[in-house]
Amino acid sequence: MTSAPDPNITDPSGFQEAGAPLYARIRARLKLAIASGEYAQGDHLPPADELARKYGANKNTILRALRLLRSEGVIDFGRGRGAVVLHSAQRVELADLSVQLRQFVRLADESGIPRGAIISAIQRMPRVPAGARGGSGRNREWC
Repeated sequence: MTSAPDPNITDPSGFQEAGAPLYARIRARLKLAIASGEYAQGDHLPPADELARKYGANKNTILRALRLLRSEGVIDFGRGRGAVVLHSAQRVELADLSVQLRQFVRLADESGIPRGAIISAIQRMPRVPAGARGGSGRNREWC
């Protein structure tokens, strides 16, 4: 199944991090997916050619992003083995969330939702205890 490139990565509107190279944005998206539990410890990431189609990048760009994640100790990969998640409960920095946050705010702005309403909704959300975040998170509902 062929999917369209992820617009959050290749969006030409410039809404993502200004000047950030594509491989760095892909690294951030993959790191966030791992940290959020989309890929749990021991899971294999999709093959590089599949990631390349998803993110609208060439395979070398994907491999560069994967090498960064390997150097950070998040994944391990090698030819013929695929990329395996080593640690899925890594701390995520605000910079890692910035692309998704900007997309969310832009969508809210375009939908006419006041930013104050978004902030209020976030403040009302219960905190998730660290121990309650286990598992793959693939079927988890976010409120």
